[in-house]
Amino acid sequence: MDEKFRGVIDVPTVADEVYRRLRAAITSGHLAPGALISLRQVAQAYGVSTMPVRDAVNTLRADGLVVVERRSVTVTRLHAEEIHEIFQIRLRLEQLASQWALDNVTDEDVADLTEILDRMAGGAVDVARWRQLNQEFHRRFYDCSRSAHLLELLQNIWDKVEPYMAIYASTVDDFREADRQHRLMLRHIRARDLSALLVELSEHLEHTEATVVAALRAG
Repeated sequence: MDEKFRGVIDVPTVADEVYRRLRAAITSGHLAPGALISLRQVAQAYGVSTMPVRDAVNTLRADGLVVVERRSVTVTRLHAEEIHEIFQIRLRLEQLASQWALDNVTDEDVADLTEILDRMAGGAVDVARWRQLNQEFHRRFYDCSRSAHLLELLQNIWDKVEPYMAIYASTVDDFREADRQHRLMLRHIRARDLSALLVELSEHLEHTEATVVAALRAG
């Protein structure tokens, strides 16, 4: 065999798969901030021993998604001040991503963004699907930055915010205001108007943060 093709193909371990499923449950909001995680119940649900569950939880702790104490594991619950800090970090990263993306965005990219917003505005879109499309809209634009490192940082901060986007999506009466803000952002993207885009992006994230914090304070 050609030496270039020698080597072992890695496959996910049981712990990797448990980690992937738990992470998805947390970032989707199915395991809400503050929720208790029973290692035994997770192991029974997935048909595995508690050892890979412990390994997965330790990785989630390193990600900042769970808090591990002596006798309990809980999904990380952020205070209002921490949410504000994360949204400020998100704003700075998305401002940079917007600047780089706008240098490369094409008419085809704009058409894709328009199509995503049209799907989001469809009457049959439920909350979970809307959240997926919301992240897809932002991600599709920031892909134009052509920076894998920046996108990795953004994904990390989105993962911390996403459980709270479930709170946002379940709090608002409808998504008309979000759609209005997204359409304004798209207009500025189409016009390649960076200054206007950055202003609208800031207002968009401020509105989202305020809605989340208000919901948390209301209990």
